[in-house]
Amino acid sequence: MSKINVLSSKIYNRISAGEVVERPASVIKELVENSIDAKADRITIEILSGGISMIKITDNGDGIEKSELKKAVMPHATSKISSLNDLDCILTLGFRGEALASIASVSKLSITSKPKNQENGAKINVNGGEIESVIDYPFDNGTEIEVNNLFFNTPAREKFLKKPKTEEGEITNIVSRLILSNPNVSFLYIVDGKKIMQSFGDGLESAMISVYGEKVINDCFSIDTYKNGLKITGYIGKHHFSKSNRNYQSLFINGRYVINQSISSAIHNAYSSYLMKRQYPFYVLNVSLANELVDVNVHPNKTEVRFANNEIIYGSFYSVISKVLDGTSEALNIVSQRVLENSENIQKPSNKNIDYVTHSNKETAVKLDKLVFNDSFFEEKNDKTNNKTTIDIFAENKAYLEGLEKKKEELNIKLQKQSVQQEMFIERKLNHVGQVLNTYLVFDDGVDVFLVDQHAAHERILFDKFTTQINSKDVDVQPLLLPYIFDVDSFEYDFLYKKLGVLRDIGIEIEEFGEKTFKVSSLPVCLINLSLKDFFNDILYELGELKEISLDSILKEKIAQKACKSAIKAGDQLSKAEIEILANKLNSNLGLKCPHGRPVVVKITKTEIEKWFKRIV
Repeated sequence: MSKINVLSSKIYNRISAGEVVERPASVIKELVENSIDAKADRITIEILSGGISMIKITDNGDGIEKSELKKAVMPHATSKISSLNDLDCILTLGFRGEALASIASVSKLSITSKPKNQENGAKINVNGGEIESVIDYPFDNGTEIEVNNLFFNTPAREKFLKKPKTEEGEITNIVSRLILSNPNVSFLYIVDGKKIMQSFGDGLESAMISVYGEKVINDCFSIDTYKNGLKITGYIGKHHFSKSNRNYQSLFINGRYVINQSISSAIHNAYSSYLMKRQYPFYVLNVSLANELVDVNVHPNKTEVRFANNEIIYGSFYSVISKVLDGTSEALNIVSQRVLENSENIQKPSNKNIDYVTHSNKETAVKLDKLVFNDSFFEEKNDKTNNKTTIDIFAENKAYLEGLEKKKEELNIKLQKQSVQQEMFIERKLNHVGQVLNTYLVFDDGVDVFLVDQHAAHERILFDKFTTQINSKDVDVQPLLLPYIFDVDSFEYDFLYKKLGVLRDIGIEIEEFGEKTFKVSSLPVCLINLSLKDFFNDILYELGELKEISLDSILKEKIAQKACKSAIKAGDQLSKAEIEILANKLNSNLGLKCPHGRPVVVKITKTEIEKWFKRIV
């Protein structure tokens, strides 16, 4: 049997770091949460080179006594848990006592701190987990932690870091959510010496403006309500206000940013009838509930949570969001007074006995120590077309998905058969015979008869013409009368910044236009009527999921749409010259499909025709 070794602290700290310290953003999350737990209400976050070179967190919290500094960088050392009973009611953001030890083991770290009751400050220096010194050091009340050269002693992990700009985008995303989840804390965020964001600790509305800009408030409903033992507060986008990815969705449970599929599905399904293709709801929501009803320690980074009853959670969110969006009379008790005074987007209740007035929310005495299991959970969503319970919705979703898979399978079989048929076509000289049903051109080659969908054929010809121009980079460009200007978040900015060259190659003149803003001034002539809003929404589609996005596929889709609109339509009468052009284009490629995948040509063999007339059997 192999000998069992007890690992040294130097080794197991690095193993633990693999769970806690994934990248610079996770370092910032852990350190800022410690600052918040230390009752800080002013926090400054500074980074250099995407946090890889340097991270500095400064706060005005309780501070750490000089005699405690060595303990602070020891594994499983924490001021937040002292007994087993504390584990059953975790109220702090960071609690396992691994963060500082883990960070110190893979960086060059220093902590400078001074509690209010200590006359002077003190500083500890740690190099790769080894304590180098603890000295007196002048400092104001609070703590400053500086992390340099992250992963300098773990090259295997260092090579998995992204480029500094990408890491910066992830950090900006984390900082944004820290600001939103702690609206009573003032944050200052500095990147490479430049101030990027600042909040002032004066409430959620101000925090929202700091992160997203002033316009976002008028595009949202502010909600404040109780449902089945949950207190739900925050902002949700109005019907017209959606985003092209999930970066703009923030959910906080008892002040902690989390990811939960039940809640995100409930919100998305409530919005489903209002969302366009490839669009996602905007929301910043905080949920308060009893701590024993949610497990926040499912994953080391504490972003994934598990509830005692997911069905209650789903039903509560679906009910609340649906009522607001559908404009029922109950929405008046959900939407907070500030937004009701400034919004005309909630539909007035149809019941004439209900006055449409603003109501301040009355805090009802709901105990948060247990979820309320009652009939209201199965409350029906009443709208013009549906009268369904949550159970019905689950069943319908399942049936829909199963039907979708079946249709996809049938479509694949059909397309395969069509492909085999089209591959049998060979180059032939087509003779135009006529036009039938004002839609289909009839050709023959002395052997077989061919029916050509004139619209599909013309679509394909235009599509090929446009793509040839773009592929050869010989694109005719036309300036826009008014430039198109649009804002993005940090993730989107990083992605688009790297794609500027590609966009310019295809004739889209785009440039930076201020912080996290781009300007489009010209388009290729072939796409001059392109909806730029839809185009960039499609480019950024599901960027929040970090999926690889293909500009080629999106561009082809847009060109296909343009070709479809420009092509001759079914029912149009074609001139002899136009028919000749189509025939010449199709002569050598009867296997063509339109850009949407429909066949252009259908062949009827002489044998088939002779069977119809019983010439052969």
